[in-house]
Amino acid sequence: MTSFSGFDPKAFKFLEELTDNQNRVWFAEHRSEYEEFVREPMKRFTEVLSVNFAKKDIPLWGDPKRSLFRINRDARFSKAKHPYNMHASGLFTRTGDKHSSGVLYFRLDPLGSRCAAGYLQPEAHILKKLRQGILENPKAWVALEKSLKKKDYELDYSHTLARIPRGFDDVPIEVERAIKLKGWIIRRQLPRSTICSKNLTNEITDFAKDMLPLLSFGWHALAKFTE
Repeated sequence: MTSFSGFDPKAFKFLEELTDNQNRVWFAEHRSEYEEFVREPMKRFTEVLSVNFAKKDIPLWGDPKRSLFRINRDARFSKAKHPYNMHASGLFTRTGDKHSSGVLYFRLDPLGSRCAAGYLQPEAHILKKLRQGILENPKAWVALEKSLKKKDYELDYSHTLARIPRGFDDVPIEVERAIKLKGWIIRRQLPRSTICSKNLTNEITDFAKDMLPLLSFGWHALAKFTE
């Protein structure tokens, strides 16, 4: 399969109804709708988008078995005890699984679908290397942010430390904010008209191409700096 015609609007209908029917009996009765309009299309979307990425030399891909998140929630450590996610989502990485650093994320959501890219909630040792990458070449980082901004992309600066982290001395003022970041994330909202159209994979492929400099900056840092 080399094309994907978009998600059926019934995918949103199912997820909206699931939001109002968070119980296993209802889900069992409607599992066929989940499989037909959500799970199987997500698998096809993942396969087609991976082919698109390869054609554009974007080193990201998704595996329908490993890259998609389950609809069932693990509520053991959450205050919210509803058993099912009210959206469908997956990750595209260099390895095809969810544990590789530097990702593209896709979320099918009746409350607002979107894609995102970067280093989402990285572990401490990964985040340290990303910060070292910025500190090693602050001019390149500033140039990267400027080039992204020209394309109307901005990093999410809502999650930062109050102070420069320990071990980072003599940080140039122009990258102080970046050094304080807890992760690198750029998001793009996707209207339903796009989600349900054949242009969806092209739209996300273009987004991934735009995000490649950010991902590559991080990959370089992870390869260079070791514990």
